[in-house]
Order: sequence, then structure tokens, then C-alpha cells
Amino acid sequence: MPSAIDLGALEAVAYELWVAPEVEELDGWRLRFAHGLTGRANSVWPNGDGSGLLDERIERVEGWYRARFQPVMFQITDAARPAGLDSMLEERGYGFRGEPVSVRVAALDDVIDGTAGEAELTELLDDAWVALWAGSRRFERLDVARALLAGGRSAFARVGDVAVGRGVAVGDWLGVTSMATLPEARRRGYGRAILQTLARWGRAEGCTRALLQVEHGNVAAEMLYEGAGFVAHHDYRYRLLR
Repeated sequence: MPSAIDLGALEAVAYELWVAPEVEELDGWRLRFAHGLTGRANSVWPNGDGSGLLDERIERVEGWYRARFQPVMFQITDAARPAGLDSMLEERGYGFRGEPVSVRVAALDDVIDGTAGEAELTELLDDAWVALWAGSRRFERLDVARALLAGGRSAFARVGDVAVGRGVAVGDWLGVTSMATLPEARRRGYGRAILQTLARWGRAEGCTRALLQVEHGNVAAEMLYEGAGFVAHHDYRYRLLR
């Protein structure tokens, strides 16, 4: 399954899972800002073709983020355009931030077969759900978190007040995001129950495939997703201006 999926097309789907509250188009790139909540919503998505001079575009990006008092960061995959962007960023003093992130895919039926349990499900985002997820990231602006999570055709699963997860339907893809379980409630199968519930919702919405993103080194999450049928498709990394 992974080799048959075009990287650029998959990155376009992944973009729709995290649409920042503020987005500006810049000659094929998308500049995203969400007051620092997640790297994906506070970095450049540079996957569109453009015609302007590369140096000038990067300088405009840097000015845009500095005006918002936000670090300047690019989300880089092999789909980034133009092809020499990563090398140019390195020359300008951009280093890597954090570990690579693995983008993983699965057949939705495999996710259903590989998980078990049941979670509460709603398509209405409530304050308690937002607070649990934002708290897991030590982020205090619940208005920003809500604005980031509420977009698209989404559903929100939870187990009591200890575990949450979000599903977003984009065409025939179910994107799984925002999985969080409080430390004292881990290893009780809540993650599997949330995946099962979101996968069933996705199938009812017409989805046949699933997509998620997990940071390398998050061993517990990697084991959960591998058991649910997810396999690696590609990685992305952030280039951060030092």
C-alpha cells in the first residue's frame, strides 16, 4: 500500500488535518500560524510550485513569522518545492528541530481488525475535550486549540476524562490526530478503543484508508499504531532558523 501512494498527494491530505487559524499563501507556499500550538500549524508548508526567486521568498517568510513573534520554521519532505529548498535553508542557518516525524498509512479495515473497544464519540467539540488535549501539550490558550481542532469534517472520541483522539475525513482518507492519554491511565487499552471508534466513524463517512503522524522515539505510540496496521510511508522534519 505505501509505495502506491504519491508523496505529494499524501502531504496535501495531511495538510487538511491541521489547518491553522491563520494561513497566508506565498507563491505556492502556505505560511501557517497558531500561536505556537504544534509544529505543523506554525511552519511553512512549502509543497506548491512557485515562480519567484527563492532567496526573496524565504526573506518574506522570515519577515512574516517575525512580525508574529514566532520562530521561522519549514516542514520539509521530499515533496518540498523547489527541489533545492532544503539545501538553501541549511546554507541560511536553518538547523533541524526535534526528531523526524513518521507519516503512516493503513487500510481502514485493517485498523478496525487490529483494534478493540469502544469510546464516546461526538462531532461537537466541547471544552473538556479541548482542555484535556491542550493540557497534554502544556498549552493554555484553549481558544487557539479550539480554532485549530474544529476545522474540517471531524469527530472527537474520548474515554471518560482521561483519553482523547480526533478523526478528520478528507476524501477517502481518515486522518487520526490529537491522540492523548493521561499518564495515570495508560496501558489500559484506551488508545486502541479510540482508534477503533474513529475508524468505524471514518468508514461510515466513506473512508477506506487511514493516515497519522507520530514522532520517532515515541515508542508506546509506535507500538499502538503498528498493532493497528499502520506502516511507514515517509518522514518529515522541521528546519528551524537558529
